[in-house]
Amino acid sequence: MKRYAALVLAAIALTAAPARAEPAPEVQALAAKIIEDQFKTIINCERCNLAEANFDGQFLRLAALQGANLTGARLRGADITGIHLNRAKLDGANFSGSNMAGAVLTGATLRGADLSNTRLDAVRMSGADFTDANLSGANLRMLEYVKGTKFTNVNARNAIFRHAYLGRVDFTGADLSGADFTRSVGLTNEQLGRACGDGTTILPPGLSIPACRGGK
Repeated sequence: MKRYAALVLAAIALTAAPARAEPAPEVQALAAKIIEDQFKTIINCERCNLAEANFDGQFLRLAALQGANLTGARLRGADITGIHLNRAKLDGANFSGSNMAGAVLTGATLRGADLSNTRLDAVRMSGADFTDANLSGANLRMLEYVKGTKFTNVNARNAIFRHAYLGRVDFTGADLSGADFTRSVGLTNEQLGRACGDGTTILPPGLSIPACRGGK
């Protein structure tokens, strides 16, 4: 009886869970070709349609994907160091646990993307839009090219911003609880006043941040 009940509950859970969109056949074929060639050559697929493609755990180091559509794509645990994603559409993509240190995200959109526990150190992200993205536990050390970057409403709990230049970055609505800004520069109280943090948020001398409320 218990086993039957467990199966019923599992079936209900599967029914209730939102179905993830599958990539179109042409996207699947292109992704398969990229995976086949990943260790043979540096991938060049500018402006390609790779929406919903699955690159979990793959090796796309230095790949040239400028202007590509990777909306909803999966790159969990992937090695994408130095990847070029400038002007790419990355909304809703899942980069959780990936290594994208040194990547180029200039002008890219990453609205609602999952970048939790992702290496983003020394990434170029001028003009990138991270609105509503999950940056919890992400490593964003040594950022420098950040002019016009939007971290609006991001979850950046326990994120690392050490030695990062953060002038003109928009932190409006950001949850910076537990974030580490040790030796970051360019950050102002005006920026922080639009965000929130907690007692474990580490800030440079002379700066302060409002406490998060309402569970945020």
